[in-house]
Amino acid sequence: TCKHTWWWRHSVLTRPVQPRSHPPLGQSASYHPGDKSLHYRAEWSSDSDDDSQSDSDCVYRVVLLGDHGVGKTSLAGIFAGITEKEEQPGEDTYERTLTVDGEESTLIDDSSQDDCLKVGSAYVIVYSVTDRDSFDAAAELRITLRRTRQAENLPIILVGNKSDLVRSREVAVEEGRACAVVFDCKFIETSASLQHNVTELFEGVIRQIRLRRDDAEAVRRRGSAYKRKESLTQKARRFLDRLVARNNQRMAVKVRSKSCHDLAVL
Repeated sequence: TCKHTWWWRHSVLTRPVQPRSHPPLGQSASYHPGDKSLHYRAEWSSDSDDDSQSDSDCVYRVVLLGDHGVGKTSLAGIFAGITEKEEQPGEDTYERTLTVDGEESTLIDDSSQDDCLKVGSAYVIVYSVTDRDSFDAAAELRITLRRTRQAENLPIILVGNKSDLVRSREVAVEEGRACAVVFDCKFIETSASLQHNVTELFEGVIRQIRLRRDDAEAVRRRGSAYKRKESLTQKARRFLDRLVARNNQRMAVKVRSKSCHDLAVL
C-alpha cells in the first residue's frame, strides 16, 4: 500500500525578488553516464513574485498510501511535472520546489523507504472513487495509522482520485467527506488524468504540516508560561466547558464536516 515516500525540505523565505522569467511550471531532465535512471526536476510557485533565500532548513517526510491502481504513481508523476507514463522510469527520483504562502519547500520522492507507517511527517491516503474496495481499504489504512502513530498529531489527507470518471463512480463525495469527519482528517477529490486539484492537494499538505508545527509550538509556549496552579474558578470553568462541548457534540461534527475539505485550516 505504500508506494511513495516524499521528503519535504523546508526553508523560510527571507526576501522578495524580481518575478521569475521562466514559466510557473517548468521541467528539466538529466542523464548521467552509468546511471540507468532519469532524474527529473520541476519548479512551481503559488506566488510568482517571490523567491527564497534559506536561513533554516528541515526535512519533512510525506507518505502516499493506498491500494494498487488508485493513481498514486500518476499523482506523484504529475506533481513532478511528468505527464506521460513512458516518461516515468522505474528508478527515477522526483524533486519539486514550491513556494506556498511565502515559504519554500522542496519535495523529493523516494519509493524505497520501508516501514512507511512509522516514518511519515504527513500522510496522503488515496482511493479511487470508481472502486469501493479501495475506499474501504483507505478506511482500514486510517485505522492502522491511528494505532501506529496514536500519540502524534499528524496531518492526514484522504484523497478520492479519478473524480472525472462520473459514470463509473461508486463512492459519493458525501461518503468521502463523512469518512474524513469520522477519522478526523482532511478530504479532497482529485483527477490525475485531468490534473484537477493536484496542485491544491500538495499545497494543502504543506499548509497542514506548517499549521500543526505552529500549533504545537504555541501549545509548548503556553505550557511553559503557565506554571502556576489553577484557581478553583478556573477549574469550574474548565468543567463547564467540557460539559458544553459534550452537549454540542453534534454541532462540532457539523463544523468539522464543513472544514474537512479546507486544507488551509486545522
